[in-house]
Amino acid sequence: MRKRGLLIKAVILSVLLAILTNTGAVASQTKRIITATGEGIILNYNEEIYWSEEQFDQEYEKYSENKAKYLENFVENFSNTFLKSNLKADGWSVSFESRYSLKDKKTVYLTSIQCKIDGAATGTAKSPYFRTEWLLIPILGRGVDLLSFNYLTDKIIVYKGEINHTPIKITFKFSKPVSHCHYHIWYK
Repeated sequence: MRKRGLLIKAVILSVLLAILTNTGAVASQTKRIITATGEGIILNYNEEIYWSEEQFDQEYEKYSENKAKYLENFVENFSNTFLKSNLKADGWSVSFESRYSLKDKKTVYLTSIQCKIDGAATGTAKSPYFRTEWLLIPILGRGVDLLSFNYLTDKIIVYKGEINHTPIKITFKFSKPVSHCHYHIWYK
């Protein structure tokens, strides 16, 4: 009887240790790419979140269990983080992809989220004045603003950096040449 009791305790302890050591072992995001494209006074927002294969599988499993709830939770978190001061988002979509590159002989795993942000611009569709602090401050903090971005062309400005050891790229694209200050973008 005593051996059996010790064996049961050892098995329970082993299971608990396995659970505790596996909870932090899975890697999280490996890269984030955010693109905001101006269309009139709307910003089309697209975010690609790249994952390790294991984390991708976990995220997809959460999504598959209840797609509507997954998107609802994402929208709520996004809204609480970014959509303050009269900003609204609609037209939400989420997709999960695995892409294999013949050239690199690698597979990448990503979640893509898209929506339309209304209220990030004031003025008219011909002459909008886009605010960006709603996006940049929660992600980059107050130490990095549009002055840290580089012009890829006169219509595209890009930031490349790292947040918590995860590479991030933020791009703003427009149909006309732009200029900017710390947190605002306008057509020249």
